[in-house]
Amino acid sequence: MIGRLHGELIQKTPGSALVDCGGVGYVCSISLTTYGLLPDEGCEVILYAETLLRENDLSLLGFASTQERSLYRLLVKVDGIGPKLALAALGAVSIEELISAIRGRDIKTLTRIPGVGKKTAEKICFELSEKLGGLTGLDGLSSDALPVNTWESDLRSALTNLGFREDAVIPLMAQFKQDKPPLSDAIRICLKALQR
Repeated sequence: MIGRLHGELIQKTPGSALVDCGGVGYVCSISLTTYGLLPDEGCEVILYAETLLRENDLSLLGFASTQERSLYRLLVKVDGIGPKLALAALGAVSIEELISAIRGRDIKTLTRIPGVGKKTAEKICFELSEKLGGLTGLDGLSSDALPVNTWESDLRSALTNLGFREDAVIPLMAQFKQDKPPLSDAIRICLKALQR
C-alpha cells in the first residue's frame, strides 16, 4: 500500500495531481482543498496517499495533510459516502468548518456540499459527531491542527445531562455561535427556552 508520495509535481488540475517519484509518475485524485495547497508545477511536493483497490480498478487519492486524509477515512465509513463524495466534501468547505459542522450537527452547512442532501447530512452527523467530539486518539488529527470547541461541547453536555434531548438543544446553541456568553449565562438562557 502506498502511504506517501514525495517527488516533483508534473501536472495539477482541480481533480488530480501527477507526481514523479524517482522516474515513476503517480496520478492521484485530489480534493479542491489539496489543489489549493499544491505548489507550482515543477516544484517538490509531498502528498499523503490512500490506495483504493476495487474489483477492476487500482487508484490513488492524494491529500495535502494527514488531517485531511484522516477525515476522509472517517467520511467513507459512513454508509452511502464513497470516495468521490468524500473528496467533494473535503473540497467544498475547509476541514475546520467541516469538523465544526459535524460536531454541531449543522445540517445547513453540510447540505452545501454537492451530492449531500438532508438525509445524508443527518447520517454523517449521527455517525461521526461523537467521534469528532474530542480529537484525542483520532489517527492523524491533532488538537493543534483542529482545536476542540470545548465551550459548545460543555454547553451541549450540560443540557443533555439535565435530561433535554439533543435535537432540542442543538438549534438553541446556534444562537450563541457568534458572541459565546459565559457558560453559566448560556445554560440559564437555554433552560428558560427549553422549559417554555
